Amino acid sequence: MKKKNIFGRKFIELTGCIHNHTEYSYDCNIKLSRLIREAKLRELDYVTINDHLSLKAKTDRYVLKEKDLMVIVGAEINDTTNNHHYLVFNTNTIVKGKEVEEYVEYYAQSGAIGFAAHPFEKRICDKFRKYEWKKTEVNDFDGIEIWNYLSEWIGKMKPKLNGIFMIIFPTLFIRKPFREILNWWDKLNIEGKRKSAIGSVDAHTEHMKKFGIKFKFLRHRTLYKSIRTNLLVEDHKDLNEENLLAAMKNGNSYIVNYMTGNPFNFFAGISGKNGNNAILGEEITFSEDLKFYFRLPKIAKVSLFKDGKKVAYKRDEKGAFEINGKGNYRLEITRFGSGWIYTNNIFVV
Repeated sequence: MKKKNIFGRKFIELTGCIHNHTEYSYDCNIKLSRLIREAKLRELDYVTINDHLSLKAKTDRYVLKEKDLMVIVGAEINDTTNNHHYLVFNTNTIVKGKEVEEYVEYYAQSGAIGFAAHPFEKRICDKFRKYEWKKTEVNDFDGIEIWNYLSEWIGKMKPKLNGIFMIIFPTLFIRKPFREILNWWDKLNIEGKRKSAIGSVDAHTEHMKKFGIKFKFLRHRTLYKSIRTNLLVEDHKDLNEENLLAAMKNGNSYIVNYMTGNPFNFFAGISGKNGNNAILGEEITFSEDLKFYFRLPKIAKVSLFKDGKKVAYKRDEKGAFEINGKGNYRLEITRFGSGWIYTNNIFVV
């Protein structure tokens, strides 16, 4: 948790890992007590729990008594074909046995907050099925999970060819979000639907038995060093679940892979000479003096995207891009060819 001053405005930045599974998921057996301990070890400010079709973690005694780590309990919903995975928060209801149109509409109307999870997956081995978002016309959600550690990792797994190497060095295979997902996200924003983006770990702690010995890999504590979503909350607001979810929903955040680099003192935002300014996820009125400013702890390639198209780039640790018209502006920042930071949009109107 850090204090941050952006254009004279004061914020608290919280770093955390979204999309964690626990003993309350059918495909995970890690206890919440251990998850919380490992999250604290990695100095996380918050985690979200998204067990499959379960909200049981809400009443877990370790969640109820936790005071230092913000534990936000949601769920992961799916349809009758186990596709259209949906991360949902701010609800006490699990919708089972329904199609995606039904549960997305239900949660939207009931005031829940939802994100399409790992919508477009890739596999090089038929042994592992894909969990896809096939009905792209269903998009009455709040945002999209644009980068999912487990989804990218398993998409590159070919057990007989690279299996052992991937298990021993998993983060070497985490490179960038799939461009197809970024394109869909951009398309929805161009249509004026204003969807935010999150990055996640999708942590399960996997198991394997070899030569009679059981191995654990992709442990929660390993993934906690990788893809996070850093949230910005105005410092006069309470640091509670409601305000963290609001920052997530509104896109007052950026996605960062800590294995590529610590984003120490990173900031990005648009400002003009008259004091008009906006942080990530906000709207600002166009004027000819607007610039998109950024600051990084290390030199990196910073690309400016407008309405889904790359319009400029710099290789620097700080600088600014001129804003030449109305549109949706965001940054993609890479180091050594790997994805580092992906900001949410700022909407210039």
